[in-house]
Amino acid sequence: MKYSTPTLDINIKAVKHNYIVIKKFCKGAEICGTVKASSYGLGGHNNIVSGLIKSGCKRFFVANINEGIFIRKKFKSIIINVLNGLNRNEEKIFYRYNLTPVINSISQLKKWLKFLKKKKKDRLVLHFDTGMCRLGIQEPHIKDVVRLKSHLNQFNEVIIMSHLACSADKKDKFNEIQRKRFENIKALLPGYKYSLAASGGVFLGRKYHYDLVRPGINLYGGNKDFNKNIKHVVSLKCPIIQINNLNKGESVGYSRTFKANRKTVTATIPIGYADGIGIRLSNKGYVHYKNSKLPMIGRVSMDLIILDITKLKSKIKEGDFVSVYNENFTIDNFANLTGTIPYRIITCISKRYLKNYKK
Repeated sequence: MKYSTPTLDINIKAVKHNYIVIKKFCKGAEICGTVKASSYGLGGHNNIVSGLIKSGCKRFFVANINEGIFIRKKFKSIIINVLNGLNRNEEKIFYRYNLTPVINSISQLKKWLKFLKKKKKDRLVLHFDTGMCRLGIQEPHIKDVVRLKSHLNQFNEVIIMSHLACSADKKDKFNEIQRKRFENIKALLPGYKYSLAASGGVFLGRKYHYDLVRPGINLYGGNKDFNKNIKHVVSLKCPIIQINNLNKGESVGYSRTFKANRKTVTATIPIGYADGIGIRLSNKGYVHYKNSKLPMIGRVSMDLIILDITKLKSKIKEGDFVSVYNENFTIDNFANLTGTIPYRIITCISKRYLKNYKK
């Protein structure tokens, strides 16, 4: 296993550190853990969720009800909110597993209130659309929610939330437009708890923090430009399984997209587009061996990538590991190289990787 399988090192201590960094930055606000998509592809809820709980996190967000059930079976006392809301025939399941649906429409709200009519009303989360135009209660229905305020007040806790569309760009004026829209909703529904900021919004400043913030990618070491104190969490290394000699004029890979213009020493690593490595890296990507770049040559295939190791031919051997990304060449760097975002890099992490959780 050690010599034939790409290995993903996940630093739980760094996740906990990043939680504390965000907590210090958002003084007075509760820090919730967004652990949807199997903790952004890193898996290991026993490790990541446990680590966040030990750091003081009590409230978590997931995308769908199945994710919520999976975590609830392992952790009985935490608060779990389900972002995709209350959908068809899910009321009994939400109640059975003590999950909180994030209410995204007036029809969902009425359905949930009807179901809970004679039941314990613990907490309610209402999501209002302030400009994302994806999920959330639309502006024309705000007044309908206000009319139901007497029902809202029956809950022990009510959270009013929204989601920023452009928080990755601190200079985007739409952030302030959305915040002002959120303030208007807050004025119509006073006396509750409020949440606007996810990862990007956390570092837009205190006026975006309100009572709760919902970081995701920042916990896992992505978007480090937002705050220099965020630590790298995940590193991917891959073993060399074969070294070959290529003569001038010979080609490698499918469609012969690379032809050697000199004698070339190549190394094959067992990783490919089935593992989330973008095919667009064909003939332009690279990995690292210690401090040296090793170019990817030929087309990225499903399970294999070929490297040019000519300059290190006497220093590298089969069984040695090369680094795809690490603390020096981060997931942000690798995302830029791939032409995508760090979210996609880690959420596409292959199930074939050997995961090593470092506590």
